[in-house]
Amino acid sequence: MTQELQSTLVASGIQWPAVSYHTPCMARIIQLASGGFMTSLSVTGCTKSWEAHERDVQFGENDSTAIRKSQRP
Repeated sequence: MTQELQSTLVASGIQWPAVSYHTPCMARIIQLASGGFMTSLSVTGCTKSWEAHERDVQFGENDSTAIRKSQRP
């Protein structure tokens, strides 16, 4: 991602060496910026976390019977 960002910025005339400015959390920074951009366009995405989605797949989405059975002692 940082290499692609570098290429995009260089094409715009901005010098941004990815090797010098790379931070371990760069992916999170890009995610936050992308999220802000998408919000400004009123774009909504998946509202469930990956873990919630996997639970739904495993136990059946909105299956109250499966939920009640899993909560029994």
